Amino acid sequence: MADLKTTYLGLTLENPIIVGSSGLTRSLERVQECAEAGAGAVVLKSLFEEQIEMDFAGLAERSEASLGHAEAYDYLRSYGRENAVDDYLDVIREAKKSVGIPVIASVHCADAGSWTEFAERVEKAGADALELNVFVLPCDPHRDGGEYEEIYFRIVRDVRARVSLPLALKVGPYFSGLASTFLKLSHAGVDALVLFNRFHRMDLDIENFRVVPGGAFSHPEEMQVPLRWISILSGLLDCDLAATTGVHDGAGVVKHLLAGAAAVQVCSTLYRHDLSHLGRMREEILAWMGRHGFTSVSDFKGKMSQEESENPAAYERVQFMKFSMNAP
Repeated sequence: MADLKTTYLGLTLENPIIVGSSGLTRSLERVQECAEAGAGAVVLKSLFEEQIEMDFAGLAERSEASLGHAEAYDYLRSYGRENAVDDYLDVIREAKKSVGIPVIASVHCADAGSWTEFAERVEKAGADALELNVFVLPCDPHRDGGEYEEIYFRIVRDVRARVSLPLALKVGPYFSGLASTFLKLSHAGVDALVLFNRFHRMDLDIENFRVVPGGAFSHPEEMQVPLRWISILSGLLDCDLAATTGVHDGAGVVKHLLAGAAAVQVCSTLYRHDLSHLGRMREEILAWMGRHGFTSVSDFKGKMSQEESENPAAYERVQFMKFSMNAP
């Protein structure tokens, strides 16, 4: 019988499919449902600084005293933050008691700030690892790439100094020197990089002249960007790689494992189908392994990375020399 076990962040996963940070993992009940459906691990829904600020704004609006009294204002802000963090820590504690799969906490941060203390509390609550969900849109023409990249290094340094918990850094592709930056991050204290975060999309309503949200869910073709970079980087970095965005079936998981990923995060496909789709994805992976004579993930992990390829230039090709609608 083929074995789907893999190691990610130093943790043993029964299979490489992780339910990514989303509404699917926002509560104890949802985490339990993911575990029962066969997830290899879960990443809890990210705790957002913006979410806490919105919760605080609601509290302040309902309290007239806060509008004219600085101490009351500060108290409500502190209370709102503490309440959100306490609820989050409770989910970690209860999940660790009731499920047998790794529970990875997640926080969205644009700077280290007070999140270093949050990381310590996550560790004490029993989380198996912490995923730092970091993105700052590099849109200021007066700041160069190095200034933006330093934000990521500062967050990793500050959090790593406070906890021994395995750290994953979930990032986007917007770096001036992506390979160089990721290599340095792999030396800076991260145990895994998650490629790539699918950020909020925007669209334009051309009839009402408004900025509106773009599509919330990924599409399978979006998988090709992380696939290329995982193929290139998996033999170069001193940390694990996890894939995210665009993986909708077992074949997508197999492709990223062949590229060198240790695990794959899924989300959109579970919204489009349901959690039972996790079982179908596992069966698709097992069927593929059976067809090719593999008995474990380690048999083929990284087998099609650039490092293992007889044609490494193919991974760096960025222009079409010819294109056919029937091209493989």
